[in-house]
Amino acid sequence: MLKKMAKDDAEEVECGDELEEYLAVPEETDLNLKTLQWWASREGRWPSLCKMAKQYLAAPASTGGVERKLSAAGKMHDDLKKSAKDDTLEAALFACFNTD
Repeated sequence: MLKKMAKDDAEEVECGDELEEYLAVPEETDLNLKTLQWWASREGRWPSLCKMAKQYLAAPASTGGVERKLSAAGKMHDDLKKSAKDDTLEAALFACFNTD
């Protein structure tokens, strides 16, 4: 458990370093650039940020992901759990779909 925590802390610091480095880079002036290609070309420099960019900028190939999320939301918000607040459901869904 301690080794896992230490690994997670190191990844968190590394990701923070990547973010700081990315934010220090001057703004891109080419408005015609292809965003996913831009991130792909910088994957070696900022691997964690690149992974996030691909996840959030890529278009899904199907609606299967949305359907899975709606199904999970329905299961989490059944008759027994309807008293849960919307924020609780939102946090539970976020945790469910954004962890490895």
